[in-house]
Amino acid sequence: MEPLNFYTYRQSELPEMTDEIESEIVKIDFKAANMILEFQGHYFALSRLRETLAKRLNETESNLCRIRIISDGGEPEPLPRAIGFTDLPTREKQLLVSTAITSTVAIKMMATLLGCSFEEAANHISNISGTQFESLSPEQMENAVARLAQSLHEQPDKSFFVIQA
Repeated sequence: MEPLNFYTYRQSELPEMTDEIESEIVKIDFKAANMILEFQGHYFALSRLRETLAKRLNETESNLCRIRIISDGGEPEPLPRAIGFTDLPTREKQLLVSTAITSTVAIKMMATLLGCSFEEAANHISNISGTQFESLSPEQMENAVARLAQSLHEQPDKSFFVIQA
């Protein structure tokens, strides 16, 4: 994975929007609009398209957050707030909270079964999960998140999700 680039521009020195760039954006818009029309009524195709477009939107937002614009007056503009858990949709927030609750309950149960403290049980689980899942590549992580998102949207009542190392 390439290192992230950060850019700083004065307001008056921002790169211009070229006709070539505008043309490429228009092509993407046209293609996306046609695909939406073509996939009308096709749940899985539209879901996959939504995931793909959402991923690209997230990448675009991430890139925008790496651009700092300084006003021509010399005073730096306030940087935008980083995207965080509080910005997630409600369903994804519910997933995070329910996972944390389930994890806490499971650790408490394990501590009781092993006759150890909560911290000792949590460390034991952390060591096991680190051994099994520490080697997940960024691509495997992204694939797991994509599968989780698909599962969450297709079967919101499903009570479990398996990540395979």
